[in-house]
Amino acid sequence: MDIRRLNYLHLLYLRTVIREGSVRQAAETLNVTPQTISGQLRQLERELGIRLLQRRGRGVGPTEDGRLVMGYADRIFRLGEELLEQLGRGPGMPHFRIGINALLPRLLVRRVLHPLLSTQPAPRLVCREGGHESLLRELTARRIDAVLSSDRAPAGLSPPVSARELMASPLAAFARGDLAHDHRPDFPASLDGAPLLLPSPGGAARSILDDWFATRGISPRIIGEFDDAALREVFGEAGAGIFFAPAMIREDLCRRHEIECIGELPDLTARVFLLT
Repeated sequence: MDIRRLNYLHLLYLRTVIREGSVRQAAETLNVTPQTISGQLRQLERELGIRLLQRRGRGVGPTEDGRLVMGYADRIFRLGEELLEQLGRGPGMPHFRIGINALLPRLLVRRVLHPLLSTQPAPRLVCREGGHESLLRELTARRIDAVLSSDRAPAGLSPPVSARELMASPLAAFARGDLAHDHRPDFPASLDGAPLLLPSPGGAARSILDDWFATRGISPRIIGEFDDAALREVFGEAGAGIFFAPAMIREDLCRRHEIECIGELPDLTARVFLLT
């Protein structure tokens, strides 16, 4: 393939479809028609000579080749964001570089950041997604201005990092209709032996669940562990298992992914911190 025929817009469509889990959701996010995205992605597959997407339940996910292309696309867009950031520096063009912990649900991030867009003058948001530790390195190196995370910063960082709690919400359990229906009776005891989609070990989002399972004597069947909340939601929508998210985004989450809330866990709290 001639490098001159590699289209930045095609990569944007692919990246958004994989992140959103469906062409329809990607079209809503990008404000284009699903037919536009489908046609452009077919053209990209023809140019590359590979399949990039495959069916997963009611949505789509990347093939092995699709995951490879997605990794390069992420790097390309990260460089593009850095370019725009450098060009945008200067008087009269405020910008706010913020790191987003990938474990945070996108709907929750949108709720936290949306008020910034109504300020005058509205800053240009430069959002970078990653793991908690990698984002802290970016923050202490002053390559970003702040981090949104479910974890506080450890003591002893140089320069010191402060944490301000922005939101707190009880956790709730979500699943596709048939799975939700089966586990709603006797909830939360019904989680014992249930198929679960959990955050990866090592962070606050996982440790509070593990501690709660232990105190309740619940032994779930862990189907998958994820560094990315959006990917966890996609697998949940496909019926792979039950996942947890803040109850405060329940209505938007159920409408977006065609899933149901099994029940709330009022003694478990999801928190969002602004680290600066």
